[in-house]
Order: sequence, then C-alpha cells, then structure tokens
Amino acid sequence: MIKFFRKIRQNLIMENKTSKYFKYAIGEIVLVVIGILIALQINNWNENRLKSNKETAILANIHKEFKQNKKQLDSVVGLHKKVHSNCSKIINLFPILSKPEPAVLDSLSVYLWESYGGHTFNPSQTSINALASTSSFDIIKNETLRDLLISWNDLVIDYQEEELRSRDHIWDQYDPYFSKHFDFNLNFKDERNNFEVLQTLEFEYLVKSRYDFLNQILNSSGELQQVQEVLDNIIELTKPKSN
Repeated sequence: MIKFFRKIRQNLIMENKTSKYFKYAIGEIVLVVIGILIALQINNWNENRLKSNKETAILANIHKEFKQNKKQLDSVVGLHKKVHSNCSKIINLFPILSKPEPAVLDSLSVYLWESYGGHTFNPSQTSINALASTSSFDIIKNETLRDLLISWNDLVIDYQEEELRSRDHIWDQYDPYFSKHFDFNLNFKDERNNFEVLQTLEFEYLVKSRYDFLNQILNSSGELQQVQEVLDNIIELTKPKSN
C-alpha cells in the first residue's frame, strides 16, 4: 500500500504536476491521520471492553463472597442473641437467697452453660484484599460501591473489637470464676458444686456484665447495624445485571 502511494507521488512529480502533488500529499496525510484515529478508537474500545469484563468478574466474586459473609454474620448474631437471652433468664432469677429447688437448678445449669458464647464474625475478604493489594479499586465504576468496599475492613475491625472484649471477659473473669466453684459441665447434680456462690453479689455482677457485653454488641454501640447495612448494600450493588 505504501509503495502504491509512493508511485503515485513520483508520477505526479515526473509529470510536473506540483499543485496536484501537494493536494494529493495533503489528502494522504489526512487519510493517515484518520487511520491513526480509528486505530486509537478501536484500541480504546478494546481496553474499555476488557476493563468492563474484568469489573464484571470482580463484582461477581464480591457478590458471592459477601452473600456467604452475610450468612456467617446472621449465624453469629443468632448465637449472640441466644447468649443474651440466657443471661436475661438468669438475671430474672436474682436475687438468689438460698439454694434453688432441683427444677430451678436444672434450668439454671442450662442457662449458665449457654451463656458462654464467645463467637466472632470473621468474614472472607479475598476479593477486597486482591483489589487493595493491586491498588485496583478504581476499576469499580460505581462510586458508592467503591467507597463501601474501601471502608469495609475498618468497619469490620470496629465491630470485632466489641466481640473480642466480650470474649476476653469470658476467659479472663467468667470462666475462671465458674471453674473454681462448679462442675466442668455445670452439672448441678454434683453436690461438690458450691451453690452458695449463686447467692453472692459477685455472681450477679459477672452475669450482668456478660449480659451488658452482649447488649453492647447487639444494640448499644451501633457497630453491628452499620456492618449489616453496608453488607446488604454491597450485595445489592454487586448483583449481576440481567441482560
């Protein structure tokens, strides 16, 4: 093609058609520029298509991962609520002024056993970590979604701090106290249990503190509600688009 155009120019010069030569040269330049612009446009289109395909794949992974995270959070919250409820049932028995009747002891044994808990929310963050490690958050075109993904890790850490404080209370105070006075399985049929501690203010304080830690997680701090809201929004914003 280049040889073809060169031959035309040479013929025009040989025929001393300078005016036509310059017009032809200008036309040829215009054609070359148009060709370059078209090539650039095609290249940009291909790049945008590849980016769009990559974003679609990333969003699909995030959507799948966060749906699993939601299931895990719902399960953990359910366990927190169960512990919270059992602490409430124990508190309703206060003050315990004497050794409870066998039926009450049986119920108290169950309530105490199920007041431990210590569960934590540990979401999978593979997709977000991949974006962070490659500084690729900009590939997410939706600005709202991008901001939610960037803030997600800090939000989870803030919420986990509430759960970890609750768990630390179990192993630092709650369990050491019960292990000193009661059977390992909280089997209150064993007469070696020290039932007198059920009447103490210390016992009441520990159970009420346990209740307060769970109440902080579920209601007071608001961290859980923020995590749930952001989680639901991310799932909604990454939902696959129907063709």
